[in-house]
Amino acid sequence: MNRITKKILNGFIPIASLASVAFLWRNNLALTVVLIVLAILMLWMNKSTREIKTFVFCAIFGTISESFAIYFGAWNYANPDFLDIPFWLFILWGIASVFMVRVYLFFK
Repeated sequence: MNRITKKILNGFIPIASLASVAFLWRNNLALTVVLIVLAILMLWMNKSTREIKTFVFCAIFGTISESFAIYFGAWNYANPDFLDIPFWLFILWGIASVFMVRVYLFFK
């Protein structure tokens, strides 16, 4: 994959993730599938084990921390799957974390 394609995808994936959440939040299964495809594409671009570890770590602990906030009444989701959170939230946390690391490294 050439550099220009990578740059375009680096910008497209986060925007597509947010747009997917905005338009598909009522259908958890469809949103989960779309986010999984975007996450695979994002992680495939660099084929970095560090990014995969970041994705998994932040997906798990970001969702756990959000579960605590939900448990104590900070907010709630309109369409939760289990533990008052939708399943797609794991994937979204992972995508966001990898994107933020990439942004940091870009400006470093």
